[in-house]
Amino acid sequence: DCICAFFSNLAPIGFCQNKDVAGQIILITGAANGLGRLLSIRLSTRGPILVLWDRDEKGLRTTQEECAKNGCTVKMYTVDMLNRQSIADAADTVKREVGPVNILINNAGLGIGGKVVEVAEEDIRKMIELNMMCHFWMAREFLPDMLARDLGQIVTIASMGGIIVSAQDMIPYCSSKFGAMAIQEGLENECASMGKHGVRFTTVCPAYFQSNLLDNLTTKLSMRVMTPEYVADCAIDAILREMRIVIIPRTLYIIYALKG
Repeated sequence: DCICAFFSNLAPIGFCQNKDVAGQIILITGAANGLGRLLSIRLSTRGPILVLWDRDEKGLRTTQEECAKNGCTVKMYTVDMLNRQSIADAADTVKREVGPVNILINNAGLGIGGKVVEVAEEDIRKMIELNMMCHFWMAREFLPDMLARDLGQIVTIASMGGIIVSAQDMIPYCSSKFGAMAIQEGLENECASMGKHGVRFTTVCPAYFQSNLLDNLTTKLSMRVMTPEYVADCAIDAILREMRIVIIPRTLYIIYALKG
């Protein structure tokens, strides 16, 4: 059984060719800065219709302008991902003004380091809401259209912290990412049980890369910190190939396989 689990967890690596996303509607949350901005700019070179969400209007505007330079149609919406009604209202507007979303990229997230007994309770609530709960809300808003067409892709930017708790001061953060991965796996299984195999699911699990999260950590890191540009390139490769899961860097796939 252990051997079967090991190889079944290696299977999601995949070797599919890149798909064409020209003209497709791609919604990216947390697009105002960091990895979200990089994903947006890189995807904008492939001719999709980009829908960018974030609560940081100024940062979102900058991302929109950078993407537009590549000749891409870009729509931006100021959305508070911690507010369920804000998500619902923005989703209705997108469906009315732009159309049904082809690819949903759940990128918005929050990372606050600290021991469980020290992290502010409000910060824990925010991490759970943003890193996990809003994935339920996004699925409820956009998955029905995908199911009706039996076509679409939901991408979750998770973390290696959603596979293994890698630092003692990251338990709340890792717990939220474990939850995000469980939602993604559950949705995939649920769609398959309905015979909706045209809806694809991609989970991206990067290890440490330069981000605001690292600034909050007190634990000394024992591994190389990746650049967000490298993570963005790997994530886009996985999205275009519709890989089920991508571990970044690839050398850590063994951890994912053994966890099975």
